[in-house]
Amino acid sequence: MATKTVRRSISMTPEMRDLLAQITAKHGRDVSENDIIRDAIRHYLDQQADVVGSRRHFQRSLQARLDRLESTLTFQMLMLTFLMATVLGDESDEAIHEAMAAARRDGDALLKQIVALRTPTGDI
Repeated sequence: MATKTVRRSISMTPEMRDLLAQITAKHGRDVSENDIIRDAIRHYLDQQADVVGSRRHFQRSLQARLDRLESTLTFQMLMLTFLMATVLGDESDEAIHEAMAAARRDGDALLKQIVALRTPTGDI
């Protein structure tokens, strides 16, 4: 067991003190109030470590899902662009270049319009 060199002082309600005394009495002479308090703190800290770990796992898995979604969306947009160019009979890729230039030029304004259509109040 690790050496206990750090001292802390805590305040508690009389009810908590009475409950701690009852628990200590159940364990007999082999267990002190300090042992029970340390065990309670250790248990709490272990639970917090699990919570932090699960949050990290969730963030990583969410990021991976978003990355896959972005890749899929990019692929689908490219396919749609090429299909449109084929339907328009544009073998010079001029329509594709015009679409890219329009996206660069008007992309922010178009995005705001799309968001306005999707939100109930029209606010961004």
